[in-house]
Amino acid sequence: MNWVAQLPRIVLKPGCKYCVPVGTKASRYFSSSPTLPPDVAFEELQQNLTDEKVMLIDVRTSKELNRYGKIPKSKNIGLFILGTHLLLPEVEFESQLGFKKPALDEPVIVSCLAGVRARTAQLAMIGAGYKNV
Repeated sequence: MNWVAQLPRIVLKPGCKYCVPVGTKASRYFSSSPTLPPDVAFEELQQNLTDEKVMLIDVRTSKELNRYGKIPKSKNIGLFILGTHLLLPEVEFESQLGFKKPALDEPVIVSCLAGVRARTAQLAMIGAGYKNV
């Protein structure tokens, strides 16, 4: 018999109250999905930037910015340095990046090329205490 077929008997011991049945997702039993704000439509972003109601943080690399161009009124912080810079004091943040650090309750929109890094940056900012990302 194949060793994989015997795996449930090895992993699931009799009497174990917290064993997860093989073939099911562990996340279904042990975690919950975070509630994330919805994506922002282009028209809404454009209007908010015009009215200066929101800070747009672009987490693309400088190479991508040179190749694809910069979004007007956006601030660039590469994803690889975002986490450490969010924890800096405001004065140090501004001296290193050249713009004012957003307040914890200030509306912030995060963007990148495909959306994956933007979602990662959003989760990092929420973890750092930002309320309106």
